[in-house]
Amino acid sequence: MLRKKIAVITARADDRIQKDILLGIAEAAFSENVDVVVFSNIHNHWIKDNVLNFENIIYDFFDPSDFDGVIITAEAFMDLSMFSDIFEKIREAKKPAAVIGGEIEGFHSLFFDDDDDMEKLCEHLITIHNITDIHILTGPKENIFSHRRVRGCKRAFEKHGIPFDENKVFFGDFWYDSGESLANRYISGELSLPQAVMCANDCMAYQLCDTLSVAGIRIPEDVTVTGYDYTGGRIYHYPVLTTFRGGRRTIGIKAVNYLLSSNYTIDDSNRFVSGSTCSCGTNPSELYDEIYLERIDHPNMFLSSIAQFCVAQFSVDLTLCRTLREYIEALNNYFYLLHGASSLYLCLDKDWNSSEYAGDAYLCCEINGMKTPGEPIMVSKGTLLSAITQSRQKPAVYYFSPVYFQTRFYGCAVSAYETPDGYDFSFRNWNQTISNALEFLRLKNDNHYLSLCQRTSSLYDALTGFCKITEFRRSAEESDSKKTGIIAIKVNFCSDKEYSFERNYQSDIISSFAQTIKQICTDKEICCRADNNLFLILCHEKREILSERINVILHRNIYAKYYENPSLIISVEDCEGYSSKDIDNIISKTESSSGQTAFLLKNREPVTQFNNLLELRKEVITNPQASPDTDSASRKLCISIGYFRSVYKKCFGVSYVQDCINEKIMLARYLLCTTVMSIYTIAVQCGYTSEKYFARQFKQTVGMSPIQYRKRYCAPFNHV
Repeated sequence: MLRKKIAVITARADDRIQKDILLGIAEAAFSENVDVVVFSNIHNHWIKDNVLNFENIIYDFFDPSDFDGVIITAEAFMDLSMFSDIFEKIREAKKPAAVIGGEIEGFHSLFFDDDDDMEKLCEHLITIHNITDIHILTGPKENIFSHRRVRGCKRAFEKHGIPFDENKVFFGDFWYDSGESLANRYISGELSLPQAVMCANDCMAYQLCDTLSVAGIRIPEDVTVTGYDYTGGRIYHYPVLTTFRGGRRTIGIKAVNYLLSSNYTIDDSNRFVSGSTCSCGTNPSELYDEIYLERIDHPNMFLSSIAQFCVAQFSVDLTLCRTLREYIEALNNYFYLLHGASSLYLCLDKDWNSSEYAGDAYLCCEINGMKTPGEPIMVSKGTLLSAITQSRQKPAVYYFSPVYFQTRFYGCAVSAYETPDGYDFSFRNWNQTISNALEFLRLKNDNHYLSLCQRTSSLYDALTGFCKITEFRRSAEESDSKKTGIIAIKVNFCSDKEYSFERNYQSDIISSFAQTIKQICTDKEICCRADNNLFLILCHEKREILSERINVILHRNIYAKYYENPSLIISVEDCEGYSSKDIDNIISKTESSSGQTAFLLKNREPVTQFNNLLELRKEVITNPQASPDTDSASRKLCISIGYFRSVYKKCFGVSYVQDCINEKIMLARYLLCTTVMSIYTIAVQCGYTSEKYFARQFKQTVGMSPIQYRKRYCAPFNHV
């Protein structure tokens, strides 16, 4: 559904101050059925540094032509000059723009009512507590907000006929050290302690109270202290601070009303926050609400042991991912850690695992924790926003945040919230975790690194440790009479979807494949990686037994594990002899066999219900003991039994019933070879209720009984 959109350019959107502004923006926009799209960095480093500020590439995703209006929260940035190009584009696009807390040429400016708020707070001290001796701690002398907040206090003094003394105004830096410095002046006796100290923000007030309390000065008995802005964190300081909530929610609403010519309003008149640093005392209801917000903003400090384990396990599972597919599935499994989000869109640069950031197209995947994510779709930069927002039926807030590691920019994560106050501190931790894990995945799957490793030796393959074809031929020529022949194994990847989502998946399979062969073979066999996907084994004595073991164990350990789309085919051939001619013949035979199979599989993809049939067959292969019967399987695919039987055989060259039997027997062969289970136990493990029926079906399929099979092929061997 197409609807109007407002863009918000801000920084550290999870910060309490910015959250209040964004809450007002979202409330007003939702009332007009308008989407809000927020572009924000994560850390917002307040120094100029090309490395630290690399995350600011996120603002390149903003295109004014996509929006019906723009809001800039000026106070969130140290230097607005970095956005001069963006501001010029807004002007050229002739889009209405509002600036909160600052001035930009050609844009509508909105300022906080700091002076009015401080006047009300000062009047509270004068009228409620009868305090007239008041010191004021404000920000830097050159800062306009420092003087506006002092001006509000001055107006309250004048209203009540109290002389205003400029010597009782102290300039700081809006940070904790200013509060500590003033407190030490009182403690040392340099300054006489007044009846009250009004601080122009909460940070300075917190440290002032903490330092005075440690020195034994009682608050509010000896001195009353107030803060301003209600930035959160009162529960971490003593006593609980009396402060005043700034009108940030209201100013967010005013910005939207200006852009949309609307008149949404809320009752935001009572913003006084009672605390124990004045004799009013703490309001239990307000304090409980603040504790609740702190639990949301800083979840790691309040998590139960189970929840902490989940957060830790999330990081571990991401680190263990070997492919982008596994990575996205892990994000989906832990989506619940993103508090309040309705969905997340991971948009990675099309060349995310290369050394250069392209920035013109992105692999995008929606993650919502409800179902297995589909394959990412390639979206151009110009259509990215519409691809993300067009399907939602009601307005939402979309937060564009950078996914990056140091100076490697991967793309963006877009979290969507259908409630105005959804975005919180949890996303910052989530984003950092997924960014670090993505860098780890890139390093593991670095094609360039692998290609360098594969060229390090002319005799041995670095990925598998197997010898190369030249060394294999030499070893075969020098073999003694106990060598009985060659086994050839071809791993065929018939999927033609070789884009970034699948990149290096093959290397992972090849590595696991080689490891399995090493476990099956003894130290008497010689293994070779003849080309990327073809393996040869020079057999010592019992070639037939080794061939059967390889066929069975690779089927369970590799084929069943990686069966997908179907991207993997394993062909096993063997022959007597080990001359150069024998080697050439078996290579040719294996290539021909696997190539024909791959060709047939590719031609089956146009079949209706093909993807659903693949999912069903994956269940049959991975869990044959739990395969549904024909009736249940056809109902699952919503097709008739007759059509199901026909199309299944057309796709896979075997009937559904026979395929289920074959996979059960293959599992039985695997268990006979790799375990000491009894025949009855193996029958049960394979889904049979009768040992006799299992033995009869096994013999019909394999040509011998389970006991005969075990004696012939399954003498114990190590590491499998």
